Amino acid sequence: MTYKQKICLLQKSMIENKIDIYIVLNSDPHLSEYLTQHYQCISFMSGFKGSYGVLIFTHDKAFLWTDGRYWLQAQKELKESGVILKKQDTNHTFKDWIKEYCNPQTTIGIDFKTLPLALENDLKKYCNLIHSDLISKIWINRPELPTYSIYEHPKKFYSLSREDKIILIRKEMKRLRADAHFISSLDDIAWILNLRGKDIEFNPLFFSFLLITKQQILFFINPEKLNHFLKNKLQNEGIILKNYENIYKELKNLKNTTLLIDPNKTTSFFLQDLKNITIIQDLNPSTYLKSCKDEKEISCIKKAMIEDGIALCRFCSWFEENIHLGFNEFEIGIKLSEFRSKSPYYISDSFANIVGFNANGAIIHYKADEKNSSLIKENGLLLIDSGGQYLNGTTDITRVFPIGKISAKQKKDYTLILKALISISTTIFPKNISMPLLDSITRKPLWQQQINYNHGSGHGVGYFLSVHEGPQNLSYTTMPSFKHQTKKGMISSLEPGIYRKDKWGIRLENLAIILDVKKPKEQEFGDYLYFKTLTLFPFEKKCIDLKLLNSKEKKWLNDYHKEVYKKLHKKLQVKELKWLKKKTAPIKF
Repeated sequence: MTYKQKICLLQKSMIENKIDIYIVLNSDPHLSEYLTQHYQCISFMSGFKGSYGVLIFTHDKAFLWTDGRYWLQAQKELKESGVILKKQDTNHTFKDWIKEYCNPQTTIGIDFKTLPLALENDLKKYCNLIHSDLISKIWINRPELPTYSIYEHPKKFYSLSREDKIILIRKEMKRLRADAHFISSLDDIAWILNLRGKDIEFNPLFFSFLLITKQQILFFINPEKLNHFLKNKLQNEGIILKNYENIYKELKNLKNTTLLIDPNKTTSFFLQDLKNITIIQDLNPSTYLKSCKDEKEISCIKKAMIEDGIALCRFCSWFEENIHLGFNEFEIGIKLSEFRSKSPYYISDSFANIVGFNANGAIIHYKADEKNSSLIKENGLLLIDSGGQYLNGTTDITRVFPIGKISAKQKKDYTLILKALISISTTIFPKNISMPLLDSITRKPLWQQQINYNHGSGHGVGYFLSVHEGPQNLSYTTMPSFKHQTKKGMISSLEPGIYRKDKWGIRLENLAIILDVKKPKEQEFGDYLYFKTLTLFPFEKKCIDLKLLNSKEKKWLNDYHKEVYKKLHKKLQVKELKWLKKKTAPIKF
């Protein structure tokens, strides 16, 4: 069945069910960023494969709303479906469209199992919002949910036990005067229970729900996922096992209860028809707890960065030696994963490798496949954004490599991005400042040249969890609030970029941890924090126009390369070591 045929069937079903507008979200009942095949409804209906999108149907049209990361990708992937691309930004969102074209009598259908409670609260101001799942009626042979086994995160990689974490959560529940806490976000559940799985590609997560009361811990999971030993261990620790599908029934059984939920991590469906329940809407306590890494986790993450840096050095040494053999983008991505997989702690990549040569590098979340992949040849820039899931940490790094000869303008762009990265990497800022406010510091070198990019300058990163983790968010388009406060132990990516359509893309990305300033210059103005770079891999000196760097920036670059060499050189072979020495040799100034 073609995309256009699917859309016609859905529009016919809308008319039969007296639905004026139907909305499909890139979402699941856990509001996961990355979706298992069962929930990839937008891809099924339109062909668009990006991780963010909102598909809206009227009786005769279909629109896809997505942000600047995916505009170029969406233009390509929507061609066969006839879906109209709507370029979303802060001044032009799908909610603005709903507000303009709907009234209280307009009936909008949406699957409440995928609808964030916070979004429901917004939408119902402008329309008659109803729960409706029309996709399941169209999607014949829909993939089943995965049934992979789950496993314990080894004790040597963390310090807080399940019991320790539950105690901390109940302490916060008491502060908020909550009798019970419902958790549906998979990364929170995995962190709380020190368990991991692989239900979602690139994410060590598993489908489940958690309900914590003052007296009980109820864990809703497909029993097939638990081996006999783990099942007994959890039960001996007082964790009550329930079938995954029984969560809604269990919530309905709550009586005279004050229930804590995170409206941005909970779907509307689970709160339908609850009686005698008082809802407290706040951040999941585990959100802040897991975002601030402790000393043991930080120590492990630093070792993971060394593992990752070694894999990348070996890969790049091999690549430069063999580039004359001819490779396409897809093949390079496969090879990079092979080098990472040699680490004893490697579990998987942390997302699909982004390998984009020249114009493809300008597509922010570009993904080469076996059939459609550019050959890396002649002259240009190769962007590689990649990362690994290790038992001792999650990594995410972007570098750009020169292929053949590069132009003066390409060098200038690369150097401007390096200046932007150095700008945020060297910033000292007040403790608890809202992180989005720091984004302007990142962009200053680019704004001075009237250049900008359509994505945030950084995101939080989990600890052997999701590569994108809140609440930290380094984006000036995010409304600053107390929820985005900077805290010691948070890990954030720092990743400015320049994207020239049909030409090239440049993004440079390191991960950094937020730490206390150890020797404050002043005492009377409060505490200050700074970013400590964790990522260990050199930049390309061939791409740098040294005339554009000032002395402080040159010193930062030399100091960084010195640290990279110090941390990585002992584990490299002769050829790889020779490559690293060349790449990290100090620049003169």
